Amino acid sequence: MSYSTLPELFPEEKAMPLSKYYYNYPMNDLGPIEKQILAAGPMNPEKAIKPEDFLDLYKPCGEYDEVEMGYCMFEDGSGYVATYTRIPPNVDLKKMYWYLGWLNTRPQSSVLGHGNLRYKIWNPADHWDHHYVNWTDGSNGIFTTESLDLGEGERKYDTIRHNYNLRDFGLSDERIKELTDSGCKVKETAGWETFDIPGVHLTLAQIRPCPLGGYERRGREWIGWRPLGGELIRDPRTHCDNDYLKKVVIHTMIEWNHMLTFVNDLYDEYHDQPIDAD
Repeated sequence: MSYSTLPELFPEEKAMPLSKYYYNYPMNDLGPIEKQILAAGPMNPEKAIKPEDFLDLYKPCGEYDEVEMGYCMFEDGSGYVATYTRIPPNVDLKKMYWYLGWLNTRPQSSVLGHGNLRYKIWNPADHWDHHYVNWTDGSNGIFTTESLDLGEGERKYDTIRHNYNLRDFGLSDERIKELTDSGCKVKETAGWETFDIPGVHLTLAQIRPCPLGGYERRGREWIGWRPLGGELIRDPRTHCDNDYLKKVVIHTMIEWNHMLTFVNDLYDEYHDQPIDAD
């Protein structure tokens, strides 16, 4: 199985109007430039944002890291992932934000154990389930089941995404003003992840206006790090190697590009329907 060969939906899912977003919007491979970058192998760790400097990702509009897409291992055995996605002007950003909240509620005809079709449409090869841990809101985290191999048969991981406050790590009013003055909207919280195996990921992303038009998403993960009490803690139990990091890059790039193909149509059809509409 691969990203271009979809797992078959359950009969209850096929009967949902939502299923057309699973079958009628095919996933696409990475482009030739992205493939060329990944074929060159791991990036130079000296060009990565170090865990202790993770807030350096937040840059004013028009400023970039030297490497915006790549992966590498640090000397301590932790890892780094950098991804970049252009969001073209014809994709409405508010519709993307709506989708990221909407997918936490399952359709009313969902069957327990069948996952969440709203999440499956985002990455049919890898996604399975997605919901609030407490089934009501994100205060206790968000539960996800997915794989990272684009349908090649590796096991799916259960993940819980927790929020943390960036002000606890030095995001100041002055820094926020610098960013907003450049045209960026600043999100003051971000996520970190735990799994059904030992290990943690620290994540941060910036969505901001792109100088070429539309928007751009700059995403980073620090594999093996978590926030705790205003400090970053290293968890050496976290599995990490270059093959794994490369899969995270490919999975992330493909799923964000795929969302751009359907999110406008999905929003237009569903945003004013009941929250559990099929």
